[in-house]
Amino acid sequence: MRRARSPRRPRSPRRPRSPRRATDAPRGPASIGQIERDLERLAVPERSLFEREADADGAALSSAAHRANPLSVLTEAIKAASGLVALLAAARMGSILSGDAAALVQTVIAAALIFAACLGLCYAIWRSRTWELTPDGLVVRWGLVNRRQLTVPYEHIHTVTMSSELLERLLGLMTLNLDTGAAAAEDDASKLRGLRAGEAEALRAELFRRKRAAEGRPGERDAVDAPGDVSAPGPEERPLAVFTLEGRALMLAAASQMSAGSQALALVILLANGANQLIEWGMLDIVGRGEELVAGIAPVIVPVVLAFLAVALLLGAAVSFVLNLVRYAGYRVERYADRVVVEHGLLSRSSRTLVTERVQYVSVRQGVIRQLIGYAEVRAVVVAGVGEEGGEPAGEVVIHPFLRMSELDGFLAEVLPGYAGMLGSVELGRLGSVALRRAVTRAVIWWPFAAGLAGLGLWLFGLSGLAEHAAWLMSPLVVAAAILSVVLLAGLVADALLAWRSARYGHAARALVLISGGLTRRSVVVPRAHLQHLSLSANPFQRRAGVASLRVRTASSCTDGLGLRDLPADVADALLAWFRPNRAA
Repeated sequence: MRRARSPRRPRSPRRPRSPRRATDAPRGPASIGQIERDLERLAVPERSLFEREADADGAALSSAAHRANPLSVLTEAIKAASGLVALLAAARMGSILSGDAAALVQTVIAAALIFAACLGLCYAIWRSRTWELTPDGLVVRWGLVNRRQLTVPYEHIHTVTMSSELLERLLGLMTLNLDTGAAAAEDDASKLRGLRAGEAEALRAELFRRKRAAEGRPGERDAVDAPGDVSAPGPEERPLAVFTLEGRALMLAAASQMSAGSQALALVILLANGANQLIEWGMLDIVGRGEELVAGIAPVIVPVVLAFLAVALLLGAAVSFVLNLVRYAGYRVERYADRVVVEHGLLSRSSRTLVTERVQYVSVRQGVIRQLIGYAEVRAVVVAGVGEEGGEPAGEVVIHPFLRMSELDGFLAEVLPGYAGMLGSVELGRLGSVALRRAVTRAVIWWPFAAGLAGLGLWLFGLSGLAEHAAWLMSPLVVAAAILSVVLLAGLVADALLAWRSARYGHAARALVLISGGLTRRSVVVPRAHLQHLSLSANPFQRRAGVASLRVRTASSCTDGLGLRDLPADVADALLAWFRPNRAA
């Protein structure tokens, strides 16, 4: 992890630093991030995601209505047609592989017609959609038959996301998504697709300049009517702090965040579906051979199943590692006077800009591996609608994917100064033994339902048609389901024990701290000013045990981790009195 300070700040005296602490940007050979930016500029001149200079049209951003780049018609048509063409190819694949030339010609012609239809529709949509900067806000107009118009006031913008998928990145295009906290109502209306990367960067800077002007900040009032030279950023446009993730830290971040189980399950399902498809196409004939194979390995079927599960987990871990590496590559966070910009991604690039004053709370997450090595993922939760942005919930922004816990306060002091020192200044309490018994009981009670889901999976396997062609697979699957059910029971109990052991609660004058979760630990820091709702609930079993459940809500739609089960009743009442001091008095 490296940090580069703004030249406006005086340089502190040189002293020895830990290699994992933030340091000044290197002046020697170019870093990986610099090489990546240079390659982007060579591939798409002046359209890089990191390009700060506006192009020739940058000064005229607010002069008239604008459309997306015409190349976006091609990208949208390809995305719209790809799914239909893939379904068509899968349906005709059996005939094509059997050597039917007519089926191949018909498939190609049908795919061409589908692409032509999608291209025409996307062109009509492109012609009808425009955007314009006005003194009141960003105005978006769209609609083929019924014309619609949406005005996004500058002062209501909470986060701005710049994203570029692989095809868009090759063409130098980006999508700008404006989030005002009402994304469910706005749908895709607040998304500007097909912008040139340099134009998207200049537009994002202009939007935040006008936001400051609309909020009446000094020196920005004239920006609404006269945006000025966007290629010469003022002091507010220079980052106050820069953090990156490269080299060994990047590899450890990808390795410590692996989700081997989910990826292994996806691989097994993909393998089963592929085998079923090959059987239907007549390319795989295992009828009769499967019974012989199972009869040969029947004495050692359990070790064979265990070996298969181990291989699946290893492959899942490898796939997860690669996906995380692609996701975290090029990580970069920049803090400005009023906002934080987070960029990451190798094949598809994402850049999210959040207003610091709109951050509702900070969430620190640690998986099992990261708990052991003392690292965590830091997220800022903002006001946003329900959805997904770049593989994560729309209201959550990963501001650092791999941070040493001992450096958390220093990092927050640079990026979100209002949250610095909150986590360490609160005296935390622990749950009682009653909570431990209840947690273990819940884990054991849920296990029969999980085992039932495994049985349901076997039943669906039989309905899929594969069991008719390969009934010999049922025996290994039953053994695998039994092993997985035992592993699941052990995992549920271990998660319950870890959740009780790590659960903490506490508050200071201006912040509430809650720590929950077992295999994945979540520590949330919520400023008291951002708490909108704090509630207590107790079912008959909890009332008999003298405990209650605490739930907290903020203006954000993300509530994961904002609660704690089986708090002592007196502690829960004290937290409620802290939240409502007037009523308590």
